[in-house]
Amino acid sequence: MAAENQHYVPKFILRQFLSDKKREQVSVFDKHTGKTFITSIKNMMAERRFNDFTFDDEWIASFEPIACAAEHQIQPSYGKVLKDRRLDNSPEQKAALAMMLAFQLLRTKAARDQWQAIEEALVKKVEESGGRMQDVRGWEGWQPMTEDRLKREHLLSIQGSIGDYAQLIAAKDFVLAEPAPGRGFYLGDNPVCLANALDFGPRGNLGLAVKGIEIYMPLASDLMLCAFCPSIIEGLRETHRRTKNAWQAEAVSRLMKGQLSAAGMRQFLDAATATNRPIEELLSAAADGHPVSSNDDNMDYYNSLQTSYAYRYIVCQQADFALAKRFNGENPALKRGRRIQVA
Repeated sequence: MAAENQHYVPKFILRQFLSDKKREQVSVFDKHTGKTFITSIKNMMAERRFNDFTFDDEWIASFEPIACAAEHQIQPSYGKVLKDRRLDNSPEQKAALAMMLAFQLLRTKAARDQWQAIEEALVKKVEESGGRMQDVRGWEGWQPMTEDRLKREHLLSIQGSIGDYAQLIAAKDFVLAEPAPGRGFYLGDNPVCLANALDFGPRGNLGLAVKGIEIYMPLASDLMLCAFCPSIIEGLRETHRRTKNAWQAEAVSRLMKGQLSAAGMRQFLDAATATNRPIEELLSAAADGHPVSSNDDNMDYYNSLQTSYAYRYIVCQQADFALAKRFNGENPALKRGRRIQVA
């Protein structure tokens, strides 16, 4: 079997971030070295035989045909969103996009690295207490992780988890986002990012089923898919309703007291509506599938997430890596992305 580069972020997604379309090249920032460069998408977010492994020291098995088949199933829905620049909110499209997010979340170099990180942390804890992994119940036959075993465990985990992950993601509210004028979304090599404004203490707050979870993945340099816990949209809807009612009551009260003319009441309500417009735009986007616009603060947040989660590489169509470089310098612990910590 010929050795070849196998992508863990598909080329059909990388093509939406090209800085040179004719040569199919992207502009890249390397978190490990702090350098920038331009390269073909054939070389980016891929490794030789990333999805191949040997067993019995003789036979080579490959997950690559399965990965390619999954990509082929996803592409029509992905392409339709790019072409229409809106979500049609059909169950079929949502299921396909949920599967895309689940597969992309599980398949990356960063996801594979987590397997090794967990084992290394466990071994360290056991050895620090004076023990050996072989003496731990259930680990009697333990041997250090080899590259082939790491690949096999990672790929088997995808098979066992992808259905449940896709189901959890499909239960979210999907929204599209457009970049601020003159800006573009970053694409990291671990592009499905999780965030949560709620704090659940030591239990953590970044599970797919956790209340308040936010999931982000750029689809193109100028379009991003967001999947929000339903509690977020419902909370915004209730806040908007209460705020609107409060403004209207305040306007009527001022009018009755002679503090506001009829024309002044209209100006008051218009000003109140302008203040609440970002929430209205998000609720409208969630309802009819069109993209919500972003401002510079939104862009810094989204691109910081891509930088934070990236295992090593980040691409940007505009080659504007100022934010990535600053974030990387200020957060040295995240130079290999977000890793699971074992307490």
